[in-house]
Amino acid sequence: MRYVHLPEGSDDHSGHGMKAHWGERTVVHQGRDVLYLLTDAVVDTVCCGDRVFHYATVLGYVKEWQSEKDEHGLPVSSVEPVVDSSTQRQIEDLLKREDSELQVSFRSEQSRDSLRKTG
Repeated sequence: MRYVHLPEGSDDHSGHGMKAHWGERTVVHQGRDVLYLLTDAVVDTVCCGDRVFHYATVLGYVKEWQSEKDEHGLPVSSVEPVVDSSTQRQIEDLLKREDSELQVSFRSEQSRDSLRKTG
């Protein structure tokens, strides 16, 4: 799966009550680098005030790191999605060692394809 690296930063949606900040991170699992996005989002709700979400989206094992550029000059890496449920649990446990409240999800070719069909 191709992954286009976006500039690290924040995404403010003025008037929509949401702010998000993300960054790319890697963690070593069984001798291989695993690429994931770490995101902090604050959603301002009318009824309850601010709600904070802290989550990681695991993109997969790094096969080739920033080996090419896309048409906009952004670096592109090749990643192998983590599809085995046992391996996913191991990686989730590894990520939660630093933050036990972290919500973890895994990207796969199927999730990317379903987004493409609905978007």
